Amino acid sequence: MKPLSTFQKSSSVVLIFWGLMMTFSQTKKHPLERAEELQKTEQKTVVVFVHTDWCNYCQAMQNATFKDEEVQKILNENFYFVDINGEEKAEIYFAGTVFKYQPTGINTGHHQLADSLGNIDGQLSYPTLVILNPKNEIVLQYTGFLTAAEILKLLKKINDD
Repeated sequence: MKPLSTFQKSSSVVLIFWGLMMTFSQTKKHPLERAEELQKTEQKTVVVFVHTDWCNYCQAMQNATFKDEEVQKILNENFYFVDINGEEKAEIYFAGTVFKYQPTGINTGHHQLADSLGNIDGQLSYPTLVILNPKNEIVLQYTGFLTAAEILKLLKKINDD
């Protein structure tokens, strides 16, 4: 086995450092069940992002808004962040209730939890941002795309209240 060249050593160090930075610069996502459990030790407001895989605005928020460093920092430090796919097929246990996937047609449907949290005036739209207080009560629902600046303003206001 040949020893590594200086270039290979420095490249390896850069890759490891880059990998560590990528790991630390992500928003911590919690399953809703875990956020509910964490509330018992440290109460925080829960930010729920309800989305689907096919929604372009949802994808844009995931790839831009939630990748913003300042958004990640405030979410990681002050909130429990939960990401819910509105078409999730797995059962989710939350607040003493089991929520299930609800088929609405052939290969279509939505998750009952997404509907319960994101339904505004009888309509479930994507993306929806839902804010829950530490008692799991909905304090805010917002449907539509939010830029990093808009979500920061919202999160800072909630954090100050």
